Amino acid sequence: MKTVRHAAFVYPRRVASVLTLAAWLLLLATGCNRVRQTNMSSLDAAGMHPDSLQQLHEYQVNDDEVQQILIAGRAGMSEQGCVKLVSIARSRHRVFAEGDAIAGLLGAGMKEDSLMELVRLDQLNPFAGEAVAMRLAGLSDDVVLDVARHRAKGEPVLGGARLAELRDAGFSNAQLVAVLDRGTTDKQADEVIARHNYAVGGHAFVRQHGRRR
Repeated sequence: MKTVRHAAFVYPRRVASVLTLAAWLLLLATGCNRVRQTNMSSLDAAGMHPDSLQQLHEYQVNDDEVQQILIAGRAGMSEQGCVKLVSIARSRHRVFAEGDAIAGLLGAGMKEDSLMELVRLDQLNPFAGEAVAMRLAGLSDDVVLDVARHRAKGEPVLGGARLAELRDAGFSNAQLVAVLDRGTTDKQADEVIARHNYAVGGHAFVRQHGRRR
């Protein structure tokens, strides 16, 4: 009987020990989660609206993402735009890491709506550097986006450098979009550029106005 009573008392003690251990583990896990919580005070200090902060909190942004959001915001991206960028990244199961690329494009004169279209096309990462160069060369947002659309479809398309040469040859931005949509090849573009260079080099034919002898 003593053995049975002893065993009966031991079992509840073991259960109590397990429950105590589980409680401590739960507290520890809760504490760890608090430690890992992203500090968004820098966004608050930058003037971000509480509603936007709450949305970013729901997306569980990390510290690196906060820094990228700050970079984009300081370059001129709107609050709504920043939140949308994170939303698009999450829809693709990614973190937001393109703040520097966005700052570069905004600095080169690209409008926010055009930039968002570039992001929706998923062409920001592979195309940002060339897109900046195109904008600095005087090519419009429409030209940049048209190139991005063709690339997103996997279609061959003229590069930024050749488009800039065509612009120097007298093509307007609207004409460049038409050139892209016609599927103009590199060879065809080179022929146009060569004719232009030949003409401006003083080699064009000059009409004779006097009487031939």
